[in-house]
Amino acid sequence: MSDLKLLTDRLIENKKAEVQDKIKKAEAEKVEMHTEAANKLAAEKTKQLSLIDSRLARQFEQDKYTLQINKRDQMLSAKQKVLKTVFNEAEEQMNQWTDSEFQQFLLRVLQQHKDSKSIELILGQNSLDKVSTDWINNTAKKVANVQSSTEFISKKNGFILKKDGIQYNYLFDELIKDIKGQLVSSVSKKLFD
Repeated sequence: MSDLKLLTDRLIENKKAEVQDKIKKAEAEKVEMHTEAANKLAAEKTKQLSLIDSRLARQFEQDKYTLQINKRDQMLSAKQKVLKTVFNEAEEQMNQWTDSEFQQFLLRVLQQHKDSKSIELILGQNSLDKVSTDWINNTAKKVANVQSSTEFISKKNGFILKKDGIQYNYLFDELIKDIKGQLVSSVSKKLFD
């Protein structure tokens, strides 16, 4: 019986050792799994932080670019307002020319057409009082063969010349529109540089 007891004790000891080995292996696996999970979590955290940083950097660049565009648009709008004011003031000054200034301008234009056989002068309604029939007959006809028309252009300053079926527009608002395209860059440089 003592052999049986000894055999049973040995079996129990072997089983205890086996169970202890399994427990040690399970605990080692648990530590390893815990370490592996912690490493994966740290890597995921680093990855997510990197994604957040790159999203924030992209958003910052987009916001910065948007602000630059808005600033440029505001500056451009302000410059356009100033340029519009400058050209409007130029037209207003032309509209306020004295009779003498208007007549000098008309004579300079007629000088450019002096070789024409016949020129018809159509005045703007607001310029009718700037030249008289006597002035045209005594002064303008010395420069070019010009005839004053009975027509006029309603609510306009300046004049139109008709010769050989072609109209030459010297209405002040149209002159400003025409010259604006040519002068915008140089006026801008003088105003804003």
